[in-house]
Amino acid sequence: MKKTLYFSAFLSLILSACSDEKLNEIDTNPNIISDAPLNTILPAAQMMVFQRVVGSISIISGYASEHTNFTGVNTATKLQIGGASTLGVSGGTNWTSGFQAIRYFNDVRAKADKQQRQGYAAIADIMSAYTLLLLVDTYGDIPYKEVGLESIIQPKFDKAQDLYAEMQKLLDAGIQKCDQATTAATRPGNDDLVFKGNMTLWKKTAWGLKARLLNRLSNVSPKDADVLTAIGNSFSSAENFTVTGYQSNPENANPIANNFMNASTIVIADGIVTAMKSFLESNEDVLADPRANIWFTKIGGKVITPPTSKANTDVTLNGTLYSKPLYLQNRTSPLPLLTYTELKFIEAEAQLRLGDKAKAYTAYDAAVRSAMAQSAVFNSAAAITAAQINAYLARPKVLMGVDKLTLKDIITQKYIFLFVFQSQEAYNDVRRTGLITLNDPDGTAKRFPYPVDEISRNANAPQVSDQNTVYQDNARLFWAKL
Repeated sequence: MKKTLYFSAFLSLILSACSDEKLNEIDTNPNIISDAPLNTILPAAQMMVFQRVVGSISIISGYASEHTNFTGVNTATKLQIGGASTLGVSGGTNWTSGFQAIRYFNDVRAKADKQQRQGYAAIADIMSAYTLLLLVDTYGDIPYKEVGLESIIQPKFDKAQDLYAEMQKLLDAGIQKCDQATTAATRPGNDDLVFKGNMTLWKKTAWGLKARLLNRLSNVSPKDADVLTAIGNSFSSAENFTVTGYQSNPENANPIANNFMNASTIVIADGIVTAMKSFLESNEDVLADPRANIWFTKIGGKVITPPTSKANTDVTLNGTLYSKPLYLQNRTSPLPLLTYTELKFIEAEAQLRLGDKAKAYTAYDAAVRSAMAQSAVFNSAAAITAAQINAYLARPKVLMGVDKLTLKDIITQKYIFLFVFQSQEAYNDVRRTGLITLNDPDGTAKRFPYPVDEISRNANAPQVSDQNTVYQDNARLFWAKL
């Protein structure tokens, strides 16, 4: 079926914790950031990634992963409009902002190297790798090495495989520089919006990203021992790569929640409900999972999702026709980017591939327990109790025993955990493993299309990734099964 463009309303995805006026000024005059001191350019670049890149990709990945759906349209084409064509309509907010941010991190690195401020350079390396990962996993091949060169109008597109190697080099460099930032003068303070200059946590973030990158290659070049080494050097149970400090006003809000509060158009999709019910008994409602009670609004005491082929216009915050995600109703919620919980799921997966079922099961147990404990990260008052966690884990389909644990169990529990603000990673696992049951009759979008402007003005843009081809098998990313 020919894909059709929808949703000019997604222009509202241009969100920021800095004011829109300020970021528009930055967009208009690229020298504003480049000429600024390190303590100005670093937070501006970080915020551009969190608000304009993570924010828009995560929202749209919610549709592609069938965590959520967008009301007011035929859901039979939700992947096309949510996971693909929307980006062309919106002008590729995450595309342009992602490359801008990488440029600014390059400026941070250059200035920091000149001033011998290794902490700033380390963060620039790690954030560059993280931003690249967002873009490559969204689009596949992208222009990177030639972007920003004044002599080149149409930069060539670098292969996604090559950029994965480039990201590992950036992370290795960042780790080394973290160790070199031994004095307060060499590293940032409050101008680092994530860890306030704590280089130990930045180093652990780099190792965690290395684990995520290596695990993504499980289908093409598995290196599970290296995955486990990276995890061992990353977060402990109380540590995460998370953006905090969001406020209730739209200008300084969590970007994903802010979009929902402005538009009120997102509802629960079948994918997340199906995944949660797979660990319950066949006669049980999804509300038997305690997370469902704090994640979903209820219609007549039940969780109601829109039929796959029916259009709807349920545009109120709490929903009168279909259930909506409660985590999106809190503008002050932290924004998790890489967590200890995710790494425990990755550890379980790697151990299972290595054939150590006992270690895989131990990691899986820890991952599910941590996921349950973190399920109310958006609202601590809604946290489920220890008794509820233990009761859920006592279910035979949840902790099924060492010999019965499967990769599908690990990936499905991880998919459920990633529902709260982390739908891009869920979408990546959907494509990488093919183990999540989705219902869209058109299939799964293999990637997002390049923005229309990029395709029209750059002859080097691969035509395989436009709004009409992203469902075809030849649009599949190199690491994916779907």
